[in-house]
Amino acid sequence: MKLHSLLAFVLGCWLGGSVLMTAVVYYNFAGLTDLFDRNPKLAQAAGFDPRDAVAKKASVQWVQASELNRVFFHAWNRTQIVLGVIALALALAGRARRLPLALLALGLGLGIIIHLALEPRVVDLGRALDFLPRDPPPPMLDTFARVHGAYFIAETVRFGLVLVACGLLLFSGPRPPQTA
Repeated sequence: MKLHSLLAFVLGCWLGGSVLMTAVVYYNFAGLTDLFDRNPKLAQAAGFDPRDAVAKKASVQWVQASELNRVFFHAWNRTQIVLGVIALALALAGRARRLPLALLALGLGLGIIIHLALEPRVVDLGRALDFLPRDPPPPMLDTFARVHGAYFIAETVRFGLVLVACGLLLFSGPRPPQTA
């Protein structure tokens, strides 16, 4: 039973961390306008109207928010790989059924692909776009949108795999013992 409780905790951390990261990263960008509304001195010091999307995306504040998101995602992607390895090991030790094990393994594999393949590409393209005016849109903006979209889809699929595995692991018992 202790393995089951520990597995539930690790899966909760993995899923909860994903939800928290989504909220933090979303607010990191969307919150810029909110922060300017809360603090008029910040709006004055920024040197642009925060509702001007073109000026905002070429500002130090926007680039700083982008860089913070890059740091957050890098740390989270590494953390979720560790959580995935621990969850898979606990599920194996607890003799989980094949389907949840396969879903966890796929979720972990997708997390590794996200970290090693998609994240570096998003970061490189994002940094190349830093401080570039958006009018006219830079040519690499379309490439960034496609890679960022692939990242989002892969992360959504990874979350779904882990969520389904979590439900199967927590609400169905271990494999029945094999008879010789």
